[in-house]
Amino acid sequence: VAQASRLWGQRASCPQNQNTDKPGGTPAGPTCKMPVPLFLRMTTRRLFVLLAFVAIGLSAVFLLPKSAAQPTGINLVLRDDVGGWVGRDSEFTQKERDVLGGGGTEFARKIYEHPQWRNFTLQVSVVLSGHDMSNSIHRPERCLDAQGWTVLASEEVPIVVADRGTFSTTRLHNRRTIAHEGKPLVQEALTYYWFVGENEATASHWGRFYADNRDRLLRGVNQRWAFITITGVIQPRATEEERAAITKWVDTQMRGFIRDLAPTIHKDSLRYE
Repeated sequence: VAQASRLWGQRASCPQNQNTDKPGGTPAGPTCKMPVPLFLRMTTRRLFVLLAFVAIGLSAVFLLPKSAAQPTGINLVLRDDVGGWVGRDSEFTQKERDVLGGGGTEFARKIYEHPQWRNFTLQVSVVLSGHDMSNSIHRPERCLDAQGWTVLASEEVPIVVADRGTFSTTRLHNRRTIAHEGKPLVQEALTYYWFVGENEATASHWGRFYADNRDRLLRGVNQRWAFITITGVIQPRATEEERAAITKWVDTQMRGFIRDLAPTIHKDSLRYE
């Protein structure tokens, strides 16, 4: 109201052209220009910004996946022999399938044992996402916590594969307490994991999230991601020095195993660093 009153005052103060000598004898009207109200200028500017955002949003339709095909860079077949390790099939539990499954999710799992170390095994699990990745592909920390494990340390570890290059993995050092013969037993384990898309591998959930959305928008590709985990349980030791030594040994064996496993499950289309 106050602003309108000021505008009216400005209008009233504008000198009028009172020349009525011309034919018709009507005033020519105000000889000064009325200022455009500030709120109208701001409203117009905001309207242009809003229209620009709407145009950008509608144009994004052309960047969405252009086909129903979902390429993947993983071979969902775990070999029976990997670098001297002998594997046997192992099933995902029904609870795991219920949580991770749906929408065409596929699974593969083996337990590998080396002839020289009968008391040490590696569990390899591969989950290949279906149409909906919201449940099947996630950070393994979620499952470990539900299984009673506490993550003591997390570190990105590069794996060098001969004649291919390097790809990154994440290594977790976990610990939990279980009941053994009526007594509490502290158990430790190392877990390596990584994600594989159509043509790249990444060590982190957020790296996968970025790559997936980038390719959806820029390439129009709706790829299927695979999630690979390898776990080796560390046998209990009496002293901290013995525990550190066995942990280092387990880590060395797991890295060597991953170097041998990766070329058998990664497709040739997968890029290494």
